[in-house]
Amino acid sequence: MQVTQSYARPSSSQVDSEGMKFNFSAEMSRKPVSINAVIKNSLAYARLMLALREVVKGDWRPAQKDHTAYQEWVAERYLEELPQHMKGVEARKIKKLEEREKLQTKKTALRKEISKTQSVVNKARRQYYNWLYQHDRDKWMVLDPVISVHPDAVIFEAFSLDESSYGRISVPSKLLETIGEIDYGTTNIDFSQALADEIYRVRSYRPAWLKVAFEKVELSTAAGGTVEKKIDLPESWVRGFLQVQSASTLDGIRVTLHSQTVAKILLELERKKERESPRSLRFMLKKGEKTTIVIDPWGIEVEDTNVYQGSHEGEVRLWGRRRLFVLKELLPYSDKVEVKLLGTGMPSYWTVEMDGHRFDLGLSGWTSNDWAKKGNFDLLASTGNTKNIDIKKVEQVLIQKLATTPQEVAELMGIDRSNATFALQELAKNGQAMYDHLTGTYRWRQLLQQDIKLTKNEEDERLKYAVSLVKGGQVEIMRSERLDGGLTEYSVGVQGKNFYKPTIHLDLDGRIKYAECGCSFFRRNKLRQGPCAHIMASVISISKNA
Repeated sequence: MQVTQSYARPSSSQVDSEGMKFNFSAEMSRKPVSINAVIKNSLAYARLMLALREVVKGDWRPAQKDHTAYQEWVAERYLEELPQHMKGVEARKIKKLEEREKLQTKKTALRKEISKTQSVVNKARRQYYNWLYQHDRDKWMVLDPVISVHPDAVIFEAFSLDESSYGRISVPSKLLETIGEIDYGTTNIDFSQALADEIYRVRSYRPAWLKVAFEKVELSTAAGGTVEKKIDLPESWVRGFLQVQSASTLDGIRVTLHSQTVAKILLELERKKERESPRSLRFMLKKGEKTTIVIDPWGIEVEDTNVYQGSHEGEVRLWGRRRLFVLKELLPYSDKVEVKLLGTGMPSYWTVEMDGHRFDLGLSGWTSNDWAKKGNFDLLASTGNTKNIDIKKVEQVLIQKLATTPQEVAELMGIDRSNATFALQELAKNGQAMYDHLTGTYRWRQLLQQDIKLTKNEEDERLKYAVSLVKGGQVEIMRSERLDGGLTEYSVGVQGKNFYKPTIHLDLDGRIKYAECGCSFFRRNKLRQGPCAHIMASVISISKNA
C-alpha cells in the first residue's frame, strides 16, 4: 500500500524566554489540524512521549540464529564418512563422489573468501542502519505517529516496529492553556529523531508548548522546504492498527497493580535470563485476596498490595512480558498501573497516569503474534446488520461530536444500542474511529486520508467458509435465553464437516462476552487466534436475525 505524506517543514523545537516550544508539522494532504497551547505538568508529558518513542522503535522479536556454518560442517563430515558405507558400490560411483568432494572443498574455500567480504558488508549495513536511526529516523521508521486534536483531549498514537505493541498518550484539555483558534481532527505528525532528543531537555521549571501546525509552504524557508515522504506501508501495520481498536472493546478482567509491583517484575526480568520455557507471567486472581503474579520459569511470586475485587477467579497467563520495559521509566512517578486482561494468551492493556496525563500500552497475546496475525477481534466486538442502520449517518454524527458513546448515538438516531455499537465498530474497523476502553467512548480518528483496502488473509478464508455455511442453510439458532446482567445466551446448531453446537453470550451492545464451540480449532486455540468458523457462522446468523 503506497502512502505519500507531505509536511510544510520538518518538526522542530526551540527554547526562548517563554519556554521550550515543540512545533509538530502536520501532514498537508489531510484536513487542517492545528493547536497552540502551553502544557501543564510538562515534565510528565515529556516522560510519556519518551515512552511512546520506546514503543515506536520497539522490536522484541527473537533474533534468528544462523546455522549455515554448522550445516556446512555436517555436510563435510557426511562426505568423509560416506565412502566407508559404500565399499560395495562400483568404483565409478566412488570416483564421482570423490570428484564431488573436491568440488565441495573448493566451494568451501570460496565461501570462506566470500565470508571475509560478507562480514565487512554486514558490519557496514549495521553501521548504516544505526546511523540512519540516529540521524534520519524518518527513513528508518515505518510511519509517523498519529495525533488527534479533540475538544476534551489531544491524543498521540503509535505502533511498534514488530507490530506487537500499541502506544497511546492522552493529554486532557484541562492541562492545556490554548492560545488562538483550534482546528479539530486527525493527522500524522513529523516526529524526527532530533525532536525526540529535545524532549529529554524538558524541565519542570521551564514551560513547554505544544504546537501542531498545518502550513502550506510554496517557497523554501530557513527550516527547509516541503518535506515529502513516499512510504510503502505494510498492510500488516494497517491491519494491526484496526485490530487493536476492536480488541479494546472486548470485555476483560480489570486488575489494579501498585507501580512498585510492576517495577519488581521488571527488576527480576533484568536480573535473570530465561533459558527454558515457560516464559510467562501468571496472574493468580481470587476475589478478596491480594493479586499474586508468578514469574516463570523460576516460580518467583510477586504479591501486590491491592486486594482484587473482580468477579473472575483463576489463573491468567501472559507472554511477551519484556515489552513491559516500555513502562520502566514511568513507574517511579505513578502510584498505580491499571491492567485489562482479555484472557490467557490474549491481548492486554496497561494504563499509567502521571499528573493527569495518561499512557496506554496495548500488547498482543505474545511477541511473535503481532496485532495483524490471526486475531480477528473485530468479529467478536459487535454483531449487527448493515440493513438496519445507515453507517454514513453515524459517521456524520461522530464527525460532528468527535467523541460519543453507543447510547448517545442510539438516542440521537432513534435506533437500538446494539445497532449503534455495530455501526461505530464498523467505523473503527475501517480506520475511522478509535475506542477508549477506560471511558467507553468512540472517537473520530481517520487513520489514513485514503481508503483502506486490505488483501485477503487466512482468517478471511475462515470467514468465507462461515458465510458459505450460513448461505447453505447449515446454521440454525436453536435457543435464545435472557440472562442476568443484560446478557442473552444463544445456542446455535452448525452443520459443517460434523455437527457443532456453539454457545454465545451477547450484551446489550451486541458484543460477545462469552463464546464456546466443540470443534478442534476452538479446543486447541480458544479465542487466541480469533473465533472458529462455527462461531463466525453463528455470529453472522444472529446478526441477520437481529
